[in-house]
Amino acid sequence: MLSERFYGIGEPLIQREQDTGVSAEEYLNLVKAVGCTAYRSWMHLTEILKDPVTPNEKAVQAHTRLLNRAVELNLEVTGMSHEWFLPEGCRQRMGHAVPKRDLTEGSLYRQTLDMLEQSWFTMVSLFPQVAQWEIGNEWNINAFLQPDGFLDSDMSHPFTPDEKLDIAVDLMYFAAKGVRRANPCARVVCFSPALSTPWLGGDLPDYLPPMYGIAWTLDKIYSRIKSGRFWSENTDDYFDMVAWHPYQMSTNQAERDADLFLHIEEPDFLWKDYNDAAYRVMCKYGDGHKQVILTEVGFTDCGSAELERKQAEYTKRILQIASGLPYVRTIYNFRLLNETGMLKKQGIESNQIGGLAEVYFGFFEEPDQGCRPRLKAKVLKEATGSKEDLETVGRRVAMTRSCSEL
Repeated sequence: MLSERFYGIGEPLIQREQDTGVSAEEYLNLVKAVGCTAYRSWMHLTEILKDPVTPNEKAVQAHTRLLNRAVELNLEVTGMSHEWFLPEGCRQRMGHAVPKRDLTEGSLYRQTLDMLEQSWFTMVSLFPQVAQWEIGNEWNINAFLQPDGFLDSDMSHPFTPDEKLDIAVDLMYFAAKGVRRANPCARVVCFSPALSTPWLGGDLPDYLPPMYGIAWTLDKIYSRIKSGRFWSENTDDYFDMVAWHPYQMSTNQAERDADLFLHIEEPDFLWKDYNDAAYRVMCKYGDGHKQVILTEVGFTDCGSAELERKQAEYTKRILQIASGLPYVRTIYNFRLLNETGMLKKQGIESNQIGGLAEVYFGFFEEPDQGCRPRLKAKVLKEATGSKEDLETVGRRVAMTRSCSEL
């Protein structure tokens, strides 16, 4: 039986409000219309807070409006942050970075952990509307967990795979402490691992399909917690729910220098086993009772009508397979809207993630295209059983743009 919160979708709606002139809460009408009952919200500590103890009132007000509307629409919210503050003495003041791991009391690293706990306490205290907090994102790859100053260097000395996962366990423990102090009823969601391939900073053997990097990473996380070398051997002290990003990736290792999001095969029993393998790791360490949220799943077509048609069928298939996974509470489709503004802002014309491929994950077009539902939005609507007219709702949302944006 499906969880009542099985169908979800994610989008950084406060950012989209700033980019498009449509209020974030208006966009939630698209989430509701397509039949979703859960919404994943980007809520970075460094954007909502000025420092670990001081809220940014303007940002707090914007997110409060959005979250209150989510409550009105009966949408369960997963709040996610993957940035944090760093102490004086570091090269950076915020970002995805930490100083070298040093557990000595008063070290820059311990100060970072203490600031993280305080930041989460402050954040969670501000937003009782949020049911669960995803406390990190893809810390198993270099892009989301780096040495202090990494981006200002030649980036030739990232953390090793083992260093990243040692740090990830520390970060989860201190983040969970902050969340629980602020709201004991809120659920703590572990950081979401994705593929863990060597060219992204992981150590998954080349002979395994990239998405087995999720199970590979989780096993290393669990083994650390159970080793007695960290803060607690009880996984409950780190997270209540487990999360991962099960994108469908190409299994052709020769394509790794191209784009694993584009050269993909139809999801099948291998995609199911990527997820089952991760769940088998949970069971191995006694966490088989915990619920899982699939925090990002989606396809990008780079604007190709042919790929859009094909990937609508892929979306249908993934939703069907996921509906048969009894441990999954929610599958969060990535993402609500296309983002062509990214190209205009960054002048990107490549087909790599961060460029053209990043633009076309959306289930709906942007307001200047009338928030037209794309084919996979219709697939999602069919799966949820929604009776809404997506074209009508999309036009209505698009028409709320401020005059300055028209």
